[in-house]
Amino acid sequence: MIRLAETKDIPAIFSLEKQCFSDAWSEQNFFEVLSNGISTMLVYEKGNIILGYAVVTIIFDEAHLDNIAVDSKMRGSGIGKQLTQYIIDFVSQKGIHKITLEVRLSNTTAINLYKSFGFVAEGVRKNYYMDNEDAYIMWRYDDDKKP
Repeated sequence: MIRLAETKDIPAIFSLEKQCFSDAWSEQNFFEVLSNGISTMLVYEKGNIILGYAVVTIIFDEAHLDNIAVDSKMRGSGIGKQLTQYIIDFVSQKGIHKITLEVRLSNTTAINLYKSFGFVAEGVRKNYYMDNEDAYIMWRYDDDKKP
């Protein structure tokens, strides 16, 4: 089940973050996300265990998919796909018709997931990650809202 994250979820979210990313956000970053008023953090929970999470920030008329992670033991099970679809639906219900994100050039699994939802690589951010890897800048527009 996908639901809004709560403060009590942050230790589990932070644990997933460290498992999934070499340049992990701090635990404090997640507390700030819950209180900043512009971001939404979601968790995918099964049997009271958090198996994935996502953070999306809405700025003016666009959404930024800040982070999405799935427990390494559960990858390929559709959790990332469900979280991505949930975010698309969530921001659309708020009248937001374009979503952007950055993804490592080497993360072909995530790139293919995003492409399956209509995201297109429209640029590259050089040395975006702490290890100096570049990132694709990907965008998704509702069909009738393309620039």
